[in-house]
Amino acid sequence: MAWRELAYQTKALAALDAWLERLAEERAKADQVAAVIAANPELDIALPNFPAKAWERLASDKGVPGGRAYSPRVSGDGKPVPNVTLKVPTGGGKTYLACAALSRVFGRYIGANTGMVLWIVPNEAIYTQTLKALRNREHAYRQTLDRASANRTIILEKGDPLNRADLATNLCVMVLMLQSSNRENQDSLRLFRDRGDVHGFVPPDGEQGAHAALLEAVSNLSIYDLGDGTAAWPMVKASMGNAMRVVRPVVIMDEGQRAVSDLAFQTLYGFNPSLVLELSATPKDVAARPNRPARTANILVEISGRELESEGMIKMPMNVASLPAGEWQATLQAAWDRLSELERVAKAYEGDGGRYIRPILLVQVERTGSEQADAGFIHANDAREWLKAVAGLEDDEIAFKTAERNDLDKPENRDLLSRRSPVRAIITKAALAEGWDCPFAYVLCALAANGNESAMTQLVGRILRQPYAEKTEYRAGERATPLDECYVFAHRADTAATVAAIKRGLENDGLGDLARDVHLSDPGGGAAGAPRAIQRREGFKALRIALPRVLAIEPDTRARELDAETDLFPLIDWTAFDVAALGARLPKDARPPDSQFVRLRAGDHGVETDAAAALASEAPFDTAYAVRSIGDLVANVFAAWAIVDRLLSDLRGRSWDDALIGRLSAFIIAELRTDLAKHRDGQAATLFAAGLDAGTIRFGLRGGDDDWIAPAELWTTLPPGSEPLLASNYGQLERSLFLPIYAAELNDAERKFAVYLDRDDAVRWWHRNGTTPRSYALRGWRRGNVYPDFLFAALSEGERERVVVIETKGEQLAGNADTEYKRALLSLLSDKFDPTPPQTGALGMAEQAFDFSAAVVLFGELDAKLPVIIQGEPTA
Repeated sequence: MAWRELAYQTKALAALDAWLERLAEERAKADQVAAVIAANPELDIALPNFPAKAWERLASDKGVPGGRAYSPRVSGDGKPVPNVTLKVPTGGGKTYLACAALSRVFGRYIGANTGMVLWIVPNEAIYTQTLKALRNREHAYRQTLDRASANRTIILEKGDPLNRADLATNLCVMVLMLQSSNRENQDSLRLFRDRGDVHGFVPPDGEQGAHAALLEAVSNLSIYDLGDGTAAWPMVKASMGNAMRVVRPVVIMDEGQRAVSDLAFQTLYGFNPSLVLELSATPKDVAARPNRPARTANILVEISGRELESEGMIKMPMNVASLPAGEWQATLQAAWDRLSELERVAKAYEGDGGRYIRPILLVQVERTGSEQADAGFIHANDAREWLKAVAGLEDDEIAFKTAERNDLDKPENRDLLSRRSPVRAIITKAALAEGWDCPFAYVLCALAANGNESAMTQLVGRILRQPYAEKTEYRAGERATPLDECYVFAHRADTAATVAAIKRGLENDGLGDLARDVHLSDPGGGAAGAPRAIQRREGFKALRIALPRVLAIEPDTRARELDAETDLFPLIDWTAFDVAALGARLPKDARPPDSQFVRLRAGDHGVETDAAAALASEAPFDTAYAVRSIGDLVANVFAAWAIVDRLLSDLRGRSWDDALIGRLSAFIIAELRTDLAKHRDGQAATLFAAGLDAGTIRFGLRGGDDDWIAPAELWTTLPPGSEPLLASNYGQLERSLFLPIYAAELNDAERKFAVYLDRDDAVRWWHRNGTTPRSYALRGWRRGNVYPDFLFAALSEGERERVVVIETKGEQLAGNADTEYKRALLSLLSDKFDPTPPQTGALGMAEQAFDFSAAVVLFGELDAKLPVIIQGEPTA
């Protein structure tokens, strides 16, 4: 396909031309002033900041986005560095813009078609993708560079040799990951080590005068340090990092918003660039801090999502089907049905003379690691087996892209746009969230939408790019699925939360202005069951309800929601696990699991018992398998191995021989898991309580995004005309936060509980909480969220409001592990609630002080306990 420059790309490059013209003029003036200063050092003349002057002229002549003032940049050796950002949404061809921009930078500012370019990317995926495209002489990106260099382009990696003579006759482009040069101690990085294959940038060894002169001219070069406390030896290292600092490369910073930390910023400008061009969908400003001024993005041009859409670059509208209930298989079935329809339309399009398109399904799962296959989560293997058994796909038509396995790197899968590629479905958890690019991806099936919303938000961008950057405008019939749109199916996810997350994903990709093109769709294809909004009742519409979340407090007082897996579990002392207690209670005469199964087979006289099936396994105990089996409990493999070894030693000390241990291995591992879980929960509970006491964990309002804010509307999929829940007098509910509340969305016991709350005059409002990402959730010392069933506000003495959260349980669940965990957690949080409100939140609103309590109530205790709880009296 011939490359065409799009209108918005032409606009961006015209803005760059206008800036470079003024930049070259202001640099020439600055050079004249520098010459005067050099000739007359006694004169008190300040060297002008020519990048700032050029920006001011451009803003005055043509204007800049937002009317922004220039934010200066300075190299590692103290010289002003021209810097601008092209704000281009994801899918807008940032790499092409960078290549086209280099032609202009070298021609209109550097004044040559040779020299050094440092092309910095944020991660491995983008690195591989960029390097592949730039090395391909048939690719439009490489051809653009070759036109700029008169076909003398060299593409380099950090480990390649470099000679200064190469720069005199070629345009050398080094692709580098920021992490490769981004470390406090850069001497430990290969980029900054002395190398024998970097020539011509520093004087020969022994010419100490020349080394000293070079160091005086470029003050931030790395030099040898004898390490004896004396002054560093004035000898410059022949490293790739020093070569960059000497030649002052033009820097392309892809995903410029990634290089805003102090360390990344110092690293980037420590290369002494002659000019930095950033490309970003969402440029980021950095606020001022002590001893550091604010840094804002110098946005030269801002491309909107609508401009991309008008050029046919992206698949819009986006159709979203949220399936809040049901099995995950039903969600995958709905997504597969949509893909099958797209395949039919794509084949019809090609048959009518259109281009080849092979729609691909992306499946986001909850777990991918082999050791987590039986952990109760939706695993990659589960999705693959469904696609094989139900959708009829072959193994080579399903690709894994996970941290452990990358089928997309196989030779036959590297070009997914090829007719020879068999891939029709790609299964991932979050490995495609950044950098991966395939315009044949049309459908996202988010089976982990509820538990990993952030990954789903990022994966949305992977289905946006339009094949061949051109809309087909094709429909295979009036009711056929449009081939120019993309589709999201979200499992077990609240509709409003899913749409909000997708809109955030569009904003993160610089496509926020297209959020209105996100359409809700019914996966069944009909109007019945389509999501509908339920509004707050009159009197509560303007009420701001902020509730505390369980937060982990960082040392700099920043807060984030507590995650037991990262904040508590790593602190567990596994050396304290009592293997002796476990060994003492394991009976030698336990029946191995194999002997508890009876296999039946068809014999000559009907169904017969296979006697061999009752034989216990004689296989030896597999220590590696045991370690893997407890990996979800003991993440540290060394600690897990030590526990298994200690247990085996204890059993052998109790006269268990290896044959017995092997025969009972499954039983031993099952009991070990039970005791490990108890140990983990016990220690995590202690750590959680200690954190609340120490202030490293906090439960109280902080203001703004740190708190949970009650939604302004709810969503239901019940059809119009569903029966509303009525009050005890068969009239309308009087105190529910939302109206109507549908009876079908509550079970019998919950309806009774709701009606009981509604009739009590002390209750100001009540709300039936859900289990979606927008619902109120509490965190404790176990994995996951606790979603209380009911929230209500009641007035205490002195008119001070009290917020109560209630977890309801059936009588049959009294005393079980889950009930007792929630009872302990809610009791502890009630005791440790910090009633002091923030003075003002992030929204500039003062929060009102209130009291807080939480409890577990069995439905059988309703009449006895609920009145006491509503009145605020202590309960047993």
